[in-house]
Amino acid sequence: MVPAFYRNEIFIVIMLVVVSFALRLYGTDDLGFNNDESIYVAQGASLANFEEFREHFSIFRAHPLLMQFFVSLSLSLLGLSEISARLVPVLMGTGIVFLTYFIARNIYSKPVAIISSTILTFLPYHIIISRQVIVDVSFSFFLLLNILLLVIYIKSNSNKKLLLFLIGSCSGLSFLSKEIGIVVLITSLITIALTKKHLTKNITLVLTTFLAVTSPYWISFLFLENAQQSIIEYFNWQSSRPANHENLYYFEVMSKEILGYPLCILIIIFYIQFILQRKLWNSLTTFIPFIWIPVFFIFYQVIPLKNFTFLYSIVPLFVIIGISALFSSPMNKIRFNRILLLILIPVILISNSFFLNNFVFSIPYHPTLGSESVNYMKDASLWIEENTPTNSTSLTLYTHMSNIIKFYSHRDSISLQSNNNPSYDKIADADFLIASKKINYLVYEKVQLDNANFLKNEATKMEEYIQKFDAIPIHTTYSNYTNSDGKSLATAAIIIYKIN
Repeated sequence: MVPAFYRNEIFIVIMLVVVSFALRLYGTDDLGFNNDESIYVAQGASLANFEEFREHFSIFRAHPLLMQFFVSLSLSLLGLSEISARLVPVLMGTGIVFLTYFIARNIYSKPVAIISSTILTFLPYHIIISRQVIVDVSFSFFLLLNILLLVIYIKSNSNKKLLLFLIGSCSGLSFLSKEIGIVVLITSLITIALTKKHLTKNITLVLTTFLAVTSPYWISFLFLENAQQSIIEYFNWQSSRPANHENLYYFEVMSKEILGYPLCILIIIFYIQFILQRKLWNSLTTFIPFIWIPVFFIFYQVIPLKNFTFLYSIVPLFVIIGISALFSSPMNKIRFNRILLLILIPVILISNSFFLNNFVFSIPYHPTLGSESVNYMKDASLWIEENTPTNSTSLTLYTHMSNIIKFYSHRDSISLQSNNNPSYDKIADADFLIASKKINYLVYEKVQLDNANFLKNEATKMEEYIQKFDAIPIHTTYSNYTNSDGKSLATAAIIIYKIN
């Protein structure tokens, strides 16, 4: 017989997993793929032998192919659709909630585990990212699994070699999801080194396992010319990309869009308490979030390119330490602390921009550019598929729209703004391409201009081409919105022009 204590815990974990999965799966087929999703799903489709994607999407691009491989399995089993592709990140996002529970349970306590995983279950940011086919999701899943294995390794007195083997494997799988998995390996080795036991032997085992697991990446780099060239080109491009946000970008999105101010304040309280209370230093497991969060946050902060999805990997750790601060000794001394706890938990859940804008102020929520899935891009692409010749080519403002057109319409598309990405053709003379009938349609995605000031020059060029070549508008896709008076309105999101 399973003791009642464990039965209750099993029931709680099952309920969290079921609710997390339902929230992340619900409506996944309602929205079209965004830019990154269209690339990764197309790569997965190519791996699954959907030939129509190979012409426009090369298999070897900016990242290793683990996430794309998982997507290819899902597409092979369930067919090509938004829901079959997004089922992979949905399962991994649900798995992250599961892992969060046991990380918090092993480092802190059952109450911290229950509340942390509950908040993560309902956190809008985590739900939004968990519904997208992007490499950050698989990277984050293996990062969290790696941390859980490290916690178990530190606390366990048996199966040490097996745990080290699994830690090396998870570090490798995180790398095969995204190259910054090398930071997972380094931070794992630092954590293992802090145990001061059989240091050389343990580090060698983890490193050897990491190299064995990541060998497909190194083999492709050494022996496949296309892969080698692609990796080098993308490394040069990624390392030379200019900053795309201000230095305070992550602090702003953390406090407003991701966690909200109350949870951010609790995180600050955690770090103050940890630094001041020396007795917390006696347990190596409590050092894990203290070390891992700054390592990755500083890494994300230092690299010039900043992205709305990057912090997804450490948000579970932020939630855990923030909630642990509610159960610290100073907080336990507060009178009526249970009542304070009951008040703070719902406040934490509703204090982010997504909840406040959508459900309190009735303001439509517009995520950071590149993080969203938008149907008008899919609708415009499907219209192109149904109403244009198969050999036609369109010109767009931005690579995002070009990728979505390629994915849904299987038509060629180039963009005025390619950001020096080696995957895209550089347009030296769009006038010549239009005049020589190599570009047949102009796709003016006006909706991008609200969030992307860097496209203003391209927008000016597009308007000049429309005037110069007497382009005729043949289709408009609209974006619906609600004004301050509560009136439903529509604005032209994407206008497709035909070149005469």
